[in-house]
Amino acid sequence: MKTLVFFAAALAAGAQAREPENLAALVDEMAVLERVLGAALESEMSGLAASRDDLRALSYQTRMELEHWLQERVRAIEAEYLVRQGILVSLQFSRRPSARDLPSALFTTLARTGETRLPGLNASLQPDDFAGLKVQVVELDEVRRQYAQLLEQWHVELRDASKGGNLDRPIDSGPIGREIGASQAKQRELQTAIDKEVRRLRDLLVEMTDEPSTDDSHGVLMQTVCDYAMLKSLPDEEHLTLKVGQDKAGQDGRRTGRQWTYYVLAKQDVVDCRHGSIDAEELRERAYVYSRERP
Repeated sequence: MKTLVFFAAALAAGAQAREPENLAALVDEMAVLERVLGAALESEMSGLAASRDDLRALSYQTRMELEHWLQERVRAIEAEYLVRQGILVSLQFSRRPSARDLPSALFTTLARTGETRLPGLNASLQPDDFAGLKVQVVELDEVRRQYAQLLEQWHVELRDASKGGNLDRPIDSGPIGREIGASQAKQRELQTAIDKEVRRLRDLLVEMTDEPSTDDSHGVLMQTVCDYAMLKSLPDEEHLTLKVGQDKAGQDGRRTGRQWTYYVLAKQDVVDCRHGSIDAEELRERAYVYSRERP
């Protein structure tokens, strides 16, 4: 009997559980907010509408994988509602590739093709910058072509010597063997020079390129909220909280962790910004802001 009474009490407690009266409207509004903010941020942050096609063309031309440059800037976005607190929008931004991320083989390929535009960067090299690298790459290509011919001749000589039973003398010590050794040394010398020249070009690009900052990304986010966050169904006393995740990287470009930054915005401040009473910078100044880092 006690068990039945307890079960009945539990059912009664469950029946008394409350939910927001306007939850359905909030859910619909959050779905729209996810789509609109995601699309607007992607457009504003990446600026890749034109450069995406250029990047795909460059990837096809150079036969190199450039997915890292083509990935979406907004990796994930999700909105949820916390009763009597407000809407929480969680976003994760992908780290924008920089000139340091460009593979060395891309520079040598561009030197061969004569293409110097690098879509997705705020700077580009000039044809004259590639002059030295082009000479080295062309010479290395020629040395490698001759090396392949030498190897073919060496295999023929080795086969003929094997058929004639004349393997007393090491083939490597013959004229072709010595040419092969000299060719290998020349290839190493040229490759060292090419690596040095690629480092120079990459450093030049790094100096010329304005690296995007976390502050820039968050400024774009705040402006996007001003432009697109409606919040019609959100109670007036509640808040819109932005939880922004962004990867952190060391000098070598490797990921070292992730920083989460929280912006707690009063609904009225968001409405005022949307109506033009305040701007995005002031909206950001009025927000409660705090951060935490995780591996």
